[in-house]
Amino acid sequence: MKIILDCFGGDNCPNSAIDGALLALEENKDVSLTLCGDETVIEKHLADKTYDKSRLNILNASDVITNDDVPTLAVRRKKQSSMMVGLQTLSDGEYDAFVSSGNTGALLVGATVFVKLIDGVQRAALSPLLPTVIDGKATILVDGGANVDCKASMLKEFAVMGSAFMSSMGIESPKVALLNNGTEEGKGNSLTKEAFGLLKSADINFVGNIEAREMFLGAVDVLVADGFDGNMSMKAAEGMGNSIFFMLKKYITEGGIRAKLGYLLLKPSLKKLKGLLSSDAVGGGVFLGVKKVVVKAHGASNATAFKNAIIRAEEMAKADVCGRIRVALADKKDASEVK
Repeated sequence: MKIILDCFGGDNCPNSAIDGALLALEENKDVSLTLCGDETVIEKHLADKTYDKSRLNILNASDVITNDDVPTLAVRRKKQSSMMVGLQTLSDGEYDAFVSSGNTGALLVGATVFVKLIDGVQRAALSPLLPTVIDGKATILVDGGANVDCKASMLKEFAVMGSAFMSSMGIESPKVALLNNGTEEGKGNSLTKEAFGLLKSADINFVGNIEAREMFLGAVDVLVADGFDGNMSMKAAEGMGNSIFFMLKKYITEGGIRAKLGYLLLKPSLKKLKGLLSSDAVGGGVFLGVKKVVVKAHGASNATAFKNAIIRAEEMAKADVCGRIRVALADKKDASEVK
């Protein structure tokens, strides 16, 4: 798999991006990487590193899109940025995937403009994989923040794309649920009520509504939401997790010798739990709906997070996620026309 990595735009770029790329090359021998950005800066950082030079290239880009840039303006005015040069190169056909920790809005617009949407897709959806209480099982959230205002028909597309994605990951007949404020069919606002009817009649394994408190239980494989509710739920869960670890540390510190001894016994388990919930382990979310794999890594990604985002992009490209979504949407369209 040939993957392009945007080395600029994120909080810890370019050093963490480059170091993450080297970790990915070491871990996965099937990956070939092209680092996109200021070649002088990249070459300087690589000067004292040891790596397989036959699997690492540099694509020069003279500009950078920052988080302060307006996405639509950045796409038009910063065509020589590492993000836009990378996306344009991806669209030319030689590469399989693109990874960036830069401006989310610009990445969404750029992927739509340069890489293009799969036929039948109204909007691409940012879709992170959420950890669950079941070891080795993840739930994909579609949408996690790209589209804050959605139509019911878009939520139906999100469900079909998410189901196709999880099928490509080896899950047979993925369970699809709609994020709502109650599990009963009549619950929700006008959007979720209309979407429920569309999902119920769609050719997917729709199991009904699910509440935000059940997001991480592993009961479903695909969680469908508009970008506003999806993003709010994710950030609330992230904040709660951080708060729990903060309070735990505080109470251990205040609890005296018994609490500290207990912590020492629990430390390996707590460390494992923290690693599971960390965004570093997740790597990033994929933009479902574009013609090639585009992965958005967390803006504050460290080297480990970049490595995992690259590995995830390789897995998605290898599984032909985009091709499976294209077929799934075409099948649903044909079935609708027959009806």
